[in-house]
Formats: sequence, structure tokens, C-alpha cells
Amino acid sequence: MTNSLVREEIALSWRRARQSGLQPADSLDSVPVSDVDRRSRLLAAANPVLDGMESVLDGSGYCVLLADRDAVLVDLRFGTNTRLHDVVSDTGAVLGRPFTEQTSGTNSIATVHELHAPLAVRGTEHYIEAMKRFSCYGYPLLHPATRRLEGVLDITFLAAEDNPLLEPMLTHAARDIAGRLLEETRWSEQLLFSAFQQASARRRGRAVIAIADELLLENTHAGQIVDAVDHAALRSLTDRAVRRSGVVQQMTLSSGLRASVRWERPVSGAGIVIEIDPCDDTHSALIGAWVPKSRRAEIPDVDSHVADVRRDRTTVCVVGEPGSGRTTTLAAIMADHEPRQFDSADLVGRQPAAWLATVEQALADPERPITIENVHLLPSIVARDLYEKLHASTAWFALSSTPAEALDHEHRHLVTGCRTTIALTPLRMRKHDIPELVRAMLTGLPHGDKIRFTPAAMTALIGYDWPGNIAELAAEVAAAAGRHSAGDITPDDLVRPRQTPPNGLTALDTALREAIVAELARNGGNKRNTAQRLGISPTTLYKRMRGLGIAG
Repeated sequence: MTNSLVREEIALSWRRARQSGLQPADSLDSVPVSDVDRRSRLLAAANPVLDGMESVLDGSGYCVLLADRDAVLVDLRFGTNTRLHDVVSDTGAVLGRPFTEQTSGTNSIATVHELHAPLAVRGTEHYIEAMKRFSCYGYPLLHPATRRLEGVLDITFLAAEDNPLLEPMLTHAARDIAGRLLEETRWSEQLLFSAFQQASARRRGRAVIAIADELLLENTHAGQIVDAVDHAALRSLTDRAVRRSGVVQQMTLSSGLRASVRWERPVSGAGIVIEIDPCDDTHSALIGAWVPKSRRAEIPDVDSHVADVRRDRTTVCVVGEPGSGRTTTLAAIMADHEPRQFDSADLVGRQPAAWLATVEQALADPERPITIENVHLLPSIVARDLYEKLHASTAWFALSSTPAEALDHEHRHLVTGCRTTIALTPLRMRKHDIPELVRAMLTGLPHGDKIRFTPAAMTALIGYDWPGNIAELAAEVAAAAGRHSAGDITPDDLVRPRQTPPNGLTALDTALREAIVAELARNGGNKRNTAQRLGISPTTLYKRMRGLGIAG
């Protein structure tokens, strides 16, 4: 079949699949399968409807598939037709597998998910060769209240079994599920509202907030201390969390108030209830400038670790992803001590013997400490020699490195040989800190006191994963501020925050996403090296990045 004979929506879908790197001969077997939450709101609404469809279609040669808002298959109904089950499963259609156009090409789940519109895909219109024996009808499940895509309902059958009566049956079933979704939403909101009322009554006079997809509740006290930017920061605590509850010991709100935050999810899919308690009775001043002291405050407990290391002159290694503040933390540790400073990056392309000799000479003076940055960049044999020289000396030293799990034996031995390790948390794991960091960064820039990030722009910053961590955020803030001498910075002024993770990631998806983002950061964004470290092909990495909403 040539493109000239193909419907426009099918031809465009083929083009998108081809541009993603997918080939018609590809198999879905390499696409990972994730866990399915059987208690999800979508399945709760769809199950009775799917039971009815399964009963009507049993023995007819048709099957029913349901995908969620991320195009992951969450239910498949074959009735007693084991032959059709085996044939469909052989194409890779199994529970937990994502059926996006990037993974499965043109079909009535992936393409309906892309278009948010009903579509029939018949026989050879499928992009993947193994699917051309089938025809299918797909219908988007749009929430009646929010109009957001909640999933896709599909009827699949062998191409020779096509029946035009299937289409109106599918339409009726999809609308029935949408109506039940509205009822489920109301029930979930009632549970959330009840939990919010209970927390407000228990904590009379203290701030309580409830947040769901399209719902925000706050008591009077919360309304006095939080704003739209705080709402976005609070959402970031739980957007991809798989736990039912959590605590942030300290967070600075837009008002300047430092507070502890506790959140809890009353029931799966019902949003979260947040309790906010001031850390003291006064409003603390915002960080006045983007200086080393403020950088220490970015990471919970780092200040206390730095104080302990300084007091005891403990050998220490500061570990973290590039841009996470390793250099600044080293400077904070050695403040007022005038250390001899070395950087392993200076060794690239040079003879190691002279460098090691200079380090050894510095170690001979026990009164003056030394710092060595980026020890992960050392050749393995140099890392081994450096370990021996450090531990043969009585001098106080501090190192910095990428996280230990990314290191080989010699480098890991060097890092863990220090008495203390200070681990810097990646920015993507503490997005609630971003508003405070941005305000601090602005104070150190020309005209920064006359520039403001709008709530929408701040929400975009919070939604981005920042693989380059604080250094990347600082560059983005400086670039946006450099285009304004005064006034508001809007989302249109931003460069990096263009892609956010999809909603509703499963626990497995979340873990996979974090692994890829972390490995990209450790490899400086080099995708070929990242793929090699993860043990996958570059093509597979690109597909996973697109499917998991990873920019780059």
C-alpha cells in the first residue's frame, strides 16, 4: 500500500511512527511491561461496562482492550476465545505494555491516544507488520468534567471479521464509562473533602490544603500563607510519588515563611491532604544573595553535616550529579581554612605522575587541608595511587565525585575510603525548593529585584526535571532575567522547561524514569554513553525518553 492510497490520519501516524525510529518489522517484546493498578479510578469505572461487552461478544471472535491515559494496556477481555487471546498476545498486546505510536505504531489505541478522536484502523493500515492481520475500532475516554483524556477503549478482531455494528456499540460503551468516571470522580472528591474537613477540625488554627487533579481546597489559615507558586511546589511533592504519605522537614513558602510539610493520600486516586506547620513563629528572611552559604541551605541536613565535618576535620567526599552543588559544598566545608585546591579534570590529557607528585607534596603539610574535585574523572590506576597517598598522610582532605553507584571499583574505593560522605540530592527530587532557589538567584543578578517569575513560569520550572541540576536552573534564570530589565518573566521566556513527565506513572515507570534521568546526568547528557551504561541500544533509550516524558 502506498501513501497515496492511505487516509490522511493514517499517513500522518505512519510518519510519526517512522520519525520516532520505529520500523515496521519491529516487535513490542523489547518494550517493558509495568504493573497495573487494579484499584485505579479508570478500572473502577470501566469494569462493569467491560463485563457487559465481554458477555455480548463472547465466542464472536472479537476482543476488548482498555488503555489508560498513558496508552498502557490495563485490561484485555477475550471471553472464552483462547485462540484469539494467543494470536493477539503474540503481537505484544499484554497487560502493562504501553501502546503509543512510538512503541506500537499506527493502531486504534496508539493513534486514538495521539489524536484524542475515534478511529478505525483496518488491516494493512497498521504500521507494524505483525498487526496487519487485525482490524480495530478505538474510542477516546474523555472525562466529562475536565475533558482530559483518561484512556482508550478498543475492539480488535481479525480483519476478515469486520462488522460495521461494532462501531456504535463501542461508542455507547465508551460514553457509559465516561459517565461512570464522573460518578467516581465525585466519590473521590467526597472522600478528599471529608479527609480535608477532618484535618481542618483536628488542626484548628493551622494550615490545611487538599489537592487533586482539578480540585484545590484550603482553610482560611492556609489562604493567608500560600499562593499559586506554593500550590505548584506542593503538587510536586506527590505528582509521581508511589507512597501514601510523606514529610518535608523544611520548605520556604513564597511569603518567606519556613515550614514543615506533611502530606497524606486518603485513598488511591483521591488526591492528597497537606498539613503545613511553621518552623517558628516568625517569618524568616529570604536568602539575600546567590552565595555559597545559601547554596548549603538548598539540601536538607547539609548544613549540619558541613558543621560536623568542619568541627572534627573529618575526611569527606561530597557526591552528587553534575551541577548539584559539589564545588560550593566543598567551599563551605573549607571556608576560612585556605586549602590547597586540585581538580581531577586538569589531569585530562596530561601526565599523571607530575600531578600526583604535586598532590603528595601538598599532603606533606598536615596543617593545611586540601580539596580534590571530580575524582571520578581520574584514570583507575591514578585513583588507586591517590587512595594510597591520601591514607598515608595525616592531612585533612575533602573530595568530590559523582554518586558511588556510577563508579568502578577503584573510584568507589577512593570515595568510600573517606570517613564521611555528604550526598547532594538531585534537584528533580526536591522540586519544592525551586521557588526559593529562583528568588535567591534573582537577588544576585542585575535588576533582579525588579524581575518576577509569574506563577505560570514558576510552575513550568517546577515541572521540569533539570538533568543539569542547580547549575542548569541558575543558567535558565540568568538567561530569562537577561532578556528583561524589569517586569514579569512568563513561560514564553523560558528555554528548557518544555517537556514534563506524563501523569499517572506506575511505580515501575517512575523507577525507570529516575534511572534514565540520573544516568543522563551522570554522563553529562551523552545519550550513547547513557544507553551503554544502562545496557540498552540508543534507539531504545530514545523511545523510553519520549514515552516517559524526558527532555533531550
